[in-house]
Amino acid sequence: MSRRFSLFALLVLILALAIQAANCAAFPLTIKDARGKAIVIKSAPRRIVSLTPHNTEILFALGLGDRVVGVTAWCNYPPAAKKKPKIGDRIVNVERVLSLKPDLILAHANLNDNYIKQLETLRKTIIALDPKTYEQTMSDIALVGRATGSSEQAAAIVHGMRSAVKKVRGAKAAGPRPNVLVVVQPNPLWAAGPKTLADEMLHYCGAKNVAYDSKSGFNQYPVELAVSRQPDVIIVGTTGGQKEFFLTSPIWRSAKAVKQKRVYEMDFDLLVRPGPRLADGLLKLSRIVRGSHHRCNPGTNH
Repeated sequence: MSRRFSLFALLVLILALAIQAANCAAFPLTIKDARGKAIVIKSAPRRIVSLTPHNTEILFALGLGDRVVGVTAWCNYPPAAKKKPKIGDRIVNVERVLSLKPDLILAHANLNDNYIKQLETLRKTIIALDPKTYEQTMSDIALVGRATGSSEQAAAIVHGMRSAVKKVRGAKAAGPRPNVLVVVQPNPLWAAGPKTLADEMLHYCGAKNVAYDSKSGFNQYPVELAVSRQPDVIIVGTTGGQKEFFLTSPIWRSAKAVKQKRVYEMDFDLLVRPGPRLADGLLKLSRIVRGSHHRCNPGTNH
């Protein structure tokens, strides 16, 4: 029994060393980040600081939680991320970042621009990302996987995200496209417009964004126009009693979604945070949209 155990332990050790050797063999490497800047990664990063929640989610999804030494106060997923040392929120404490001695920093190319410049002046290795679409999110996951020696894990995540898109597209219902309003704030009304992840995901689901003609991004939208377009579904966040607002508001009582009580709460991180959980958000959104189509299609048996 002892010999068998020893042999098993030896095999495990050999496998671990082989994986480590394979990871080491991938370095040094050069990648290009969202700025088009060539970033040299000399060796597999062991101390990583994340300056944005979506980068934190990517790192943990890749199984690198033990290498993450600093995150922002907004990094709320997974739960283990909340226990990591904090380096600030939108305002980054550069001295705190330096004290954590990171060998890699993941940042947002736009939101963290000033801090990137400061930290690069101090010779820190920074990968700046700026994903705006589902596809770009998958590309960034693959890039972070390569930069951290986690390409296989990244490929598995990307495969799952692509599978979600394929499943959703295959489940599109025949007939009219349901009108869906994705609400950021109910009063005054702010909605997800074109060129947002939410808008892209609605398209995958075969739905039409009520605020399709607003400015790109998340903007204030005319309430009267939104009501007149008779949304089949209204998506709201999980905080602040938003669902109750729509179901009891005199302004919205004539809207189809309110009449049929098709106002749904969703964790907005699943619709706006460009990380692995977009696949979960897409699948949930698809179920809601398909359900609305079933109810509003007069040719469907109930």
